[in-house]
Amino acid sequence: WRQTVLNLSGRSDDPLKLVGEAMDEDPFLDDTLECRCGTPSFIIFHNSSWLAYLFGNYKLASILANKGQAVADLSGVHTYANANLVFLRGLISLMLARNSNQATYRSIADVSIEKMESYSGHAPSNFQHKLLLLQAEYAYLLGASKDAAMKYDMAISKAGENGFIQEQAMACELAGLFFLSQGNAPHASYLYGQAHDKYLQWGARGKADHLRLNCPF
Repeated sequence: WRQTVLNLSGRSDDPLKLVGEAMDEDPFLDDTLECRCGTPSFIIFHNSSWLAYLFGNYKLASILANKGQAVADLSGVHTYANANLVFLRGLISLMLARNSNQATYRSIADVSIEKMESYSGHAPSNFQHKLLLLQAEYAYLLGASKDAAMKYDMAISKAGENGFIQEQAMACELAGLFFLSQGNAPHASYLYGQAHDKYLQWGARGKADHLRLNCPF
């Protein structure tokens, strides 16, 4: 976990690799897989997948998330960790579906939304904003612009209300991409600024810098 934090804060040579002052992922992962230690292996794949997604390498994020899912299916993981994986795989698949229009990605998104509806029903303070963000991304994929705009706004609001500043930042970023695609550059720029500020509040200076340097405006 510490190396993940270091990567997000910009204190690593490669933000996509869990390699630095806290650990080296390759020998650690080799050891965990050899001894069939499911939880440490899952954490490495899962955290690496999040890093790949946040830093824009969606195909790598998908590969790592699938490896994490395979470990989870074999070894089992805590319910909250599994729900977070469902959320992540949904986000990755929706981004890839928008870029490639492959039916496989849309199918994964469908399953992710269905599962998140269940999680949200049991613990809305933890999962409602996640569901709303998945629904917003799905509406964007379908071209349902009014529904997408409403769901992005609700996701941003609910994430803030429930104290998930990192997911509020992510929702602002994704909403910014949506509004830019709709030709509303001023609102997109505002949302990108909000995302940047919230990533900084979260402590993720590396991600904030990446957002600024790769701003599509």
